[in-house]
Amino acid sequence: MATGPDIRSFVGQGILNGRGADIPGMFIGWARCMVSLETRRADRDRLEDRSFGRFGRAWSFIRHRGLLEPVRLVRRHGIGASVGFVLRNVRYIIADGLARKWDRRHDVDTAGSIQLAALDVVGPHRSKGNEAVCTSPKTFDFIMKSLPRDIEGHTFIDIGSGKSRTLLLASRYPFAEIIGVEFARELVEIARSNIERFSDPSQKCRALSVVEADAAAYEFPDAPLVVYFYNPFSKDVFDIVLKNLVSSLERHRRDCFIVYGSSSHRAIDWARPAIREAGVFIELPVPPMPGFLDAIRTIDYAVFQFRAAA
Repeated sequence: MATGPDIRSFVGQGILNGRGADIPGMFIGWARCMVSLETRRADRDRLEDRSFGRFGRAWSFIRHRGLLEPVRLVRRHGIGASVGFVLRNVRYIIADGLARKWDRRHDVDTAGSIQLAALDVVGPHRSKGNEAVCTSPKTFDFIMKSLPRDIEGHTFIDIGSGKSRTLLLASRYPFAEIIGVEFARELVEIARSNIERFSDPSQKCRALSVVEADAAAYEFPDAPLVVYFYNPFSKDVFDIVLKNLVSSLERHRRDCFIVYGSSSHRAIDWARPAIREAGVFIELPVPPMPGFLDAIRTIDYAVFQFRAAA
C-alpha cells in the first residue's frame, strides 16, 4: 500500500545535496506534500475527516503568518501550554496512525474524525450530533472488563455507531446480537461494508447489523441489553433516548447496562446525573481509564445497571 511522504527522506536529500542548513525549506516541502496527500484522501472518501486536516491547517497557518509566528505564540502562551498543545497533537497523530493500522489489519475503514455537516442524515437532529469518532480497541476492552458479570446472551447496542468500529470490537465478546444505530447514511453504508469484510479469529458474535435511524425514534429490543454511548449527541437528544430506554425496560423488565463515555465536551458531567435522576439505574464502581496510546483522548466513563428487580 502506498504511504505518505516521509520527512526523513526530505532531510536526507537535503544533507546529500549540501543543504543541511535549509531545514525550514525542507519542512515546508514535506508539509506541502502532506497537504496534497490529505486532500486526495478527503476527495476520495467524500467525507470531511478532521484527522486529515492537521497538516493542512498547520501549513495554512505558517503560510499566512510566517515561520516566526509559532515562536511568538510560545512567548505569548508560555512553554507549558505550548508543550501541552504539541503533545496533544502528537498523541492524536499516533492514535490515528494506530487506528488506520488496525483498519488495514482487518480490511475495514473505521478511523477518522468525521464531521456531520455534509452528510445525509435521518431525522431533525443533525445540529445536535457530534463528530463521529470511534472508541479505541484498548479503551473498549478496558470498559468491558468493568462490567460486573458475563454478558453472554445480551444484545449490545451502540447508539451513534459511526463507521462501526465499536460494533466490530464488541463482536469479539459473546453477545447474542450486536446492533448499531446511526443516522448518517454515508456512515451506515461504510459500516455495513465493514461488517461484511471484517475478519478476526477471536470473533465470537456474527449477528451484527446497523439500523439507519434517528436515535430519538429508535425502539429498543426486548432482550437483555448493554447500551453504549460515546458522546454521540447533545443532552436534549440524550434525554429523549434515555426516556425511551427506561420506558422499554419498565414495560418488559430485564437486565440492562448503560455505558457512557466522553472524551470531549465534558458530556459525562451531564450524562451521569441524567442517568441517576432517571431513578431506575445504579451506578457501578469502575476503575479510572488509563491513557492508552491508541486513544486520541482519554475517556471519562460511567457504567450503570438497571434495577430489574425493583
